[in-house]
Amino acid sequence: MKLSEQQVAQFREDGFLIVENLLDEAEIEALRQRAEWVAGGQSPRIPKESFQVEPRVAQGELQAETYADSLRRMSHLAFYDDVFRVHARNPRILDVIESLLGPDIKLYQDQIFMKPPKVGSRRSYHQDAPLGFHIDPPDLVACWAALDDATEENGCMRMLPGTHKFGVIDQSDWEAYERKSLEGVLPGERPVVLRAGSCSFHHGLILHCSTPNLSGKRRRGYAMHYVSARCRFTGPPEKNDAMLVRGQAFPGCI
Repeated sequence: MKLSEQQVAQFREDGFLIVENLLDEAEIEALRQRAEWVAGGQSPRIPKESFQVEPRVAQGELQAETYADSLRRMSHLAFYDDVFRVHARNPRILDVIESLLGPDIKLYQDQIFMKPPKVGSRRSYHQDAPLGFHIDPPDLVACWAALDDATEENGCMRMLPGTHKFGVIDQSDWEAYERKSLEGVLPGERPVVLRAGSCSFHHGLILHCSTPNLSGKRRRGYAMHYVSARCRFTGPPEKNDAMLVRGQAFPGCI
């Protein structure tokens, strides 16, 4: 599933690319079932720190029927669980990543965004790379796999094409983009509507957000953050647990 030159050029221009139907129904169903199993507290290996409850639920403003329905996200799953690790090494996904980052690839982080019905909140405009990714250069691409159909009603992502070319943007400017978006006066916003099994690949510096889930259906998405194994790790050494998923590692690099 190597990308065509046209697809690579589109990614370089826009900062994101949609690949339809990259995963089959069996793969998606396996991820859904495992996500529910983990969210239900069935995995003894995944630490509590990997789970984040929706803020308004945690503050007592809203209630969810189950703990699983209260979760905003679950993180670092492939580092503890075989089912998610198999997904992280899916050759179709890695072929796309290789087209964008080169043949030597590590998984830095992964997150399932649960976006539960009626409870799933908005994620404001941000760039991924400045949020705890200690790599230089910031050669980071996220694969966001739709485990459910992602629609405008249930809180799909929105991208601002081309903003990855601006480099790292000051977080006070993120807030300005967010205000304009909420006011409906932000030009160029593009909703990323995906069918289950389709994947969106986005650059670590593109500005993006997601909207609240106003529907009665979930909007689960599994984001895998891949980096070039040739990047230098700039964080504390004990925090570097990036997993080699294709190619080779290099001394002095992540």
